[in-house]
Amino acid sequence: MQYNTTRCIDENQDNETLKDMTKSGKQRPWREKKIDNVSYADILEILKIKKAFNVKQCGNVLEFKPTDEGYLKLHKTWFCKSKLCPVCNWRRAMKNSYQAQKVIEEVVKEKPKARWLFLTLSTKNAIDGDTLEQSLKHLTKAFDRLSR
Repeated sequence: MQYNTTRCIDENQDNETLKDMTKSGKQRPWREKKIDNVSYADILEILKIKKAFNVKQCGNVLEFKPTDEGYLKLHKTWFCKSKLCPVCNWRRAMKNSYQAQKVIEEVVKEKPKARWLFLTLSTKNAIDGDTLEQSLKHLTKAFDRLSR
């Protein structure tokens, strides 16, 4: 448990590395993601892509706020929101996982006897817009037949 007794910004400049732990006690891999992020930013810089600076600054400053239980919670920060940024991609995946978990919990509450089906439908690649539309119609009809 991390207690926050900082009264001003200068007090918390001890370079102590905080550890972000899940509720199950597992440490989240911020360091690895940030190292990958810097590598990605370097590649963007070499390629002279404008967003390289933004990607490099992603998640550099993290402000935490104490919770009622005495833990520190991420309060304010800035992320680049690049689709290929390792830090943003990882956070997006965590957010999606959390949202899916909440939806599943709600479904289980409403329909406790429901059964789950994980289904992957695949087809050959569509070459143009006409073929794509026809393929989607075919998949929709096939799924309707399957679900009856």
